Amino acid sequence: MFPPFEFVFFYSRAPLCYYSAMSKAVAFYDELKDRLDYALSSWLRIEPSIDEEMATRTILGASAFLFDNLFAKEDAGRKLTAEISFDQGHFFVAKALSEKATLLRINMQSDLFPDGKSPLRDYLRWIVETEPEVASWSKDLYGQLAIVTIEELVNVFTSKPGKSEPLRVAELLFLNMTEVFCYAYRELLGPRFMGLKSSAYFLAVNEAMEGIRSEIRD
Repeated sequence: MFPPFEFVFFYSRAPLCYYSAMSKAVAFYDELKDRLDYALSSWLRIEPSIDEEMATRTILGASAFLFDNLFAKEDAGRKLTAEISFDQGHFFVAKALSEKATLLRINMQSDLFPDGKSPLRDYLRWIVETEPEVASWSKDLYGQLAIVTIEELVNVFTSKPGKSEPLRVAELLFLNMTEVFCYAYRELLGPRFMGLKSSAYFLAVNEAMEGIRSEIRD
């Protein structure tokens, strides 16, 4: 069982038509930003520093680039760059975005990822003992992109000792950000989503989040 959590505000994602109103990758980037901000403020009570905020924008932008390159295939690089540059202002460094996208792609391809050490990897090893379907994240590119992105986000907020409890950060960002990936893939793929080798991972997390919301409404 996924453990219960405390939070104040109820997050409501953008309507389904949101993804068809603009570049899918740009819409995905915006959804990732919104959910991360929500998770930090309402679940974790973390107020990111400017450095942390810029780092996360780079990670999310790099992930959106890969989402476009691997799945949406709309050649949205220019639009994404403009969006990320606007967000980061004078902090924007195109090279950093490119390097982060390369790092994510390398981690997606690494057979050593499940055996490595990080707060998220430790959390995944723990949760699969009771939720074995979560392990299916590693079976295709869709799950791999979600996990390597979430790991980079978790690392931003757990790199300094004593600032935040690492497993709690990993747990809450895992749940929140996985749900965004799940929504985006389901919108992009339609019925084909259920055929993904990693669909069990996304559906398990989505079910857990729906259960949490139901408890709050009750």
